[in-house]
Amino acid sequence: MSRSINDLGETLLSQLNEIATGGDDTVSSSDDDFIAWCQPGIPFDADDFDFAESGLGTGATAEDEKKLIQHAYNFSQTVDFIPDASGLYKDDQQQAIFRTSGARLSFMYGEILRLCRVVDSELSAEESEKLEKYRKFLFETKTKKNLVTEEETTVTEAGPVMKAYNATMAEYIDAAMLYNSAKVAAQGATGPEGRQAVAHFTNNAQLLRLKVKAARDKWIAEGYRNEVDDINAYINAVTSRSMQSWKQRLREYHEAGFMDALGPSQRFYYASVIPGNFAKGGGWTTYSLYHDEKSSTQSESRKSWKAGGKFGWGLFSVGGGGERSSTGSSREFSVSSFKISFEFAQVLISRPGFYPEFFMNRGWTLEPGHGWHFEDMPSDGKEQPKGVFVGYPTQILFIRNLKIESKEFASEYEKIVKSTEGKGSVGWGPFKLKGGHTNKQENKSFKSTSDGSAVKADGMQIIGFINHRLGKAPNPADGLKPEDFS
Repeated sequence: MSRSINDLGETLLSQLNEIATGGDDTVSSSDDDFIAWCQPGIPFDADDFDFAESGLGTGATAEDEKKLIQHAYNFSQTVDFIPDASGLYKDDQQQAIFRTSGARLSFMYGEILRLCRVVDSELSAEESEKLEKYRKFLFETKTKKNLVTEEETTVTEAGPVMKAYNATMAEYIDAAMLYNSAKVAAQGATGPEGRQAVAHFTNNAQLLRLKVKAARDKWIAEGYRNEVDDINAYINAVTSRSMQSWKQRLREYHEAGFMDALGPSQRFYYASVIPGNFAKGGGWTTYSLYHDEKSSTQSESRKSWKAGGKFGWGLFSVGGGGERSSTGSSREFSVSSFKISFEFAQVLISRPGFYPEFFMNRGWTLEPGHGWHFEDMPSDGKEQPKGVFVGYPTQILFIRNLKIESKEFASEYEKIVKSTEGKGSVGWGPFKLKGGHTNKQENKSFKSTSDGSAVKADGMQIIGFINHRLGKAPNPADGLKPEDFS
């Protein structure tokens, strides 16, 4: 029996969404998070994250250090964006096609901090001392020497409490993905191929739940999860009365987050990944979907975004200028057999100079005529938000060792490769199958092979971002008057 490639693609995306975001009592999903799927994926090599694994300043030679800095610069450019929420579509899940607003997260965050007006009531000496103590738990400033230029720079890093919080949160995400993957595979299983997935979840569900619980308990006990929440609540409550000193400190943290790479005008806002060794370490979950598998989405329990636009699941090509075309393949074709498999990892984005808790605070405002000259406020807080800072990416969805087993799919793939004469990239849904990824220092090729029955792409690539959607910002507390802000 033939099945539409479009149906298979939608089932795949639905399952990946559920694996990444959860949706039951064991791993609950958040109404304020949504996934933006790339079209196509963004390739990376494992060595591109050596800066995150070993740290800047650890290169054995000047050449090694230059490479670390360049890799940090390249990654920072990838995640320094504000997601475009206008592409959110209704699929009983919170999903979008990856687009950016065109503005850099680092720039817009800096402008908001610089131009906002804040309440200013004097804090007691005890409150000021407690605030400073809590801030040092979360963030700390260090002086580092650049091995290449020998210049000393001040950088902001996560403090000891925040490092433990992030590390144990990453372990929880790994455990949650294992549970979600097994659950989704069992729910969608059909026929002889699905027996193993059903048996695995039936026999091991309790053990997988225990792993999630153990990881959550470790996050609480060793990662200071409750303490960090309490600290942020205290900072929010106190600084709602007096934000001048906090605003100044956040601006200092933000400025310290900028670094200089070695190319012309290559100043960048430092970002990294947690865990830093994910590309070469554990934490990868094997995923597969086959021809007769069904979507496991529990649509009645999902909050949907009311919007238009959706993935087309035909093979497509992307030219050198980034323009997309569907030359060489139809949007819709059917396959009599199909199986896709790959390894999947969910990785946290770390930005030491970015403090999103600021947006939870209700002691600040922006006013046209008082320095704010953008057309919109940061966010109107609506379900489909409008504004210049509606959210930010928090996690990245990576895959590697992609394999698509289908004679019909391989035939369509070979047609479009031939029609493009080897130029440009070829993709399917959020997956990149062929094409280059280039920067000024390195030219690399993302390769795939086809033997007539399967298409393989072993390289690592980003297929999507999990983004946090802000509420209304600014959103001054009730009772505050214009004269309360300075």
